Parts: sequence; structure tokens; C-alpha cells
Amino acid sequence: MELFWIFFNSFIVGFSGAMMPGPLLAVDIAESPRHGWQTGPIVSTGHAIAEIFVVVALSLGLAAVAQDGTIAAVIGIVGGTALVLMGLSMGYDILRSRVNYEIVKSDKQSSHKLAGKGITATLSNPYWFVWWATTGLAFLVKSIKFGFIGPVVFYFGHILSDYVWYTVVSVLLWAGKKIIMGRTLKVLIVICALFLIYLGIWFIYDGATGL
Repeated sequence: MELFWIFFNSFIVGFSGAMMPGPLLAVDIAESPRHGWQTGPIVSTGHAIAEIFVVVALSLGLAAVAQDGTIAAVIGIVGGTALVLMGLSMGYDILRSRVNYEIVKSDKQSSHKLAGKGITATLSNPYWFVWWATTGLAFLVKSIKFGFIGPVVFYFGHILSDYVWYTVVSVLLWAGKKIIMGRTLKVLIVICALFLIYLGIWFIYDGATGL
């Protein structure tokens, strides 16, 4: 059951992040009218390739950290704080109508180049590095307690959210529908933001009680 919650929480947190405009979403939106619905899965695969190296590298060095209650607690507090700030930022941006989705024209490229764009967009996003150094690290510390299966469950829950969201975006654009910041999408993002804040507070509480 705890592994299920790791999967579920990583999926929701990843989904919340995927929905917000960034380099990867910009590539997905720009290329979908030309490459069709498969744009989402292709750029997500590029993103997944970049992330699997991070998960493996961090997991290999976390076995000892997970056994140290103080270090694990501090990582949990820092990661929880990052989640709360991310949730507050998401909620503020959407309520202030500061989130925009625009289609940018670009030439059609091969699937390999498109996947490469997914990798480049991921690595060029400074927020991605900050996320893995804080929230991602906190999730991995909790998941590594279940052995190698923990990070695997976390990774697939996390990356599944990217595949789901970016594919949905591609399908809508391929069908000729623009993404409009309507009431339904605003409510969905606000709900995700509230979930991040809740999860962040839980991380902070769990870390504080472990000190």
C-alpha cells in the first residue's frame, strides 16, 4: 500500500509540474500541429531518458542517507518546503492569469530530433535541477527504504504523468483545438497546487518529527 502511495503522489506531483508552461511544454505545443498526436510520447521519451539517469545516480548514493534519520529528515523538510513554494507559485500564477499557452511555428523534424529536443528542453530548464535537488531527492529518500523497487515505482509514477499530459496536449492540438485557459483547466491546476501544498506540509511535518 505504501508503494502505491509513492506511485500516486509522484504521479500527481509530476502531473502538476507538467501542466505548467516550460521548455518541454513549449516544444510539445510547437511541434504537435506538424508531427501529430505522437509528439507528446516522443518528447516525453526524451524527457524520460534524461530523468532516468538522475534517478539511478541519486538512488545509488542514497542507501546510507536513508538510514541516517537526521539527514533524511532535513532532506524531507527542504523538499517539503520546495513543494509548498511550488504549489503557492502555481496557484498565484493561475489566479493572476499569468499562465499562457501559445503555438509557435517551427519546421517538421524527425522523431529522433524531436526526442533530442525533449532531452535538450529538460536539461536547459534550471528549475528541473532545483526540483531534483530538493523535492525529487526527498521523494527518493522515502522510496529507497523499500529497496530498489521504491525508486522504480517512483520513477514510473513520475514519468507517467508526463506521458499522459503531453499526449493529451498533442491530441488536442492535432485535432485542431487550441488549449484555452478556461475555467475547467484553471480549477484543475488550482486543485493540483493545493495538493502540492498539502504534500509539502506533510513532508515538513514528517521531517520535523524525525529530528
